[in-house]
Amino acid sequence: MNRVVTVIAILASAFVVAGGLFSTDNALAHEHRAVGNYEFVVGWLNEPALAYEPNGLSLRITLFANGVPAEESEEAEAEGQPVEGLEETLEAEIIAGGGAQTRALTLEPAFNDPGHYESVIIPTVPGDYTFRVFGDLEGQEIDESFVSGPETFSVIEDVGELQFPEELPSNAELQTEVDALGNGDSSSASSSDDTARILGIIGIIVGVIGLGAGGLAVASRRS
Repeated sequence: MNRVVTVIAILASAFVVAGGLFSTDNALAHEHRAVGNYEFVVGWLNEPALAYEPNGLSLRITLFANGVPAEESEEAEAEGQPVEGLEETLEAEIIAGGGAQTRALTLEPAFNDPGHYESVIIPTVPGDYTFRVFGDLEGQEIDESFVSGPETFSVIEDVGELQFPEELPSNAELQTEVDALGNGDSSSASSSDDTARILGIIGIIVGVIGLGAGGLAVASRRS
């Protein structure tokens, strides 16, 4: 049982590290929407948006310059005014499975970026997601839903589809292995068999971290 606890600890720490390696800290696709005299820009914090990778809501709200969008203004460089303090009056939630599963999100102001709000979450199922933002916006009641798609922001992708040449086991599959060890699975005929399986799991985790480091190196060279 002590070995099982060790494996779980290694799993937890390794995936945290791997998640940090893959995080890009920027969003490449957003939905832009006019809500009254305000512009909402909504998308994922990080892209590509992958299942089991740290991600979350990126919400930017600005007040249109002169009450109109910048592209409609007579001023060539009209910029909207960032709206601050909305974490106190607005709420957000993330919806998966066509509305079957909903989770409240806590909006936090982004560091040194007025008008930008974030909420971190780790999506675990590939597919479409919806962000809903509602509440009081400077005296205006709003209720807006933003759905992922080709014209808005990325769907969550299955990491298995991006792996090559070998597809690594998912978190769920690794957890099954750990549970089997903890339950004394009969397929583990001896202590040496258990040890071999544990070492195999650790090897997979090391491989995941190695892939993450490689991806970070490539991204660094491109930036």
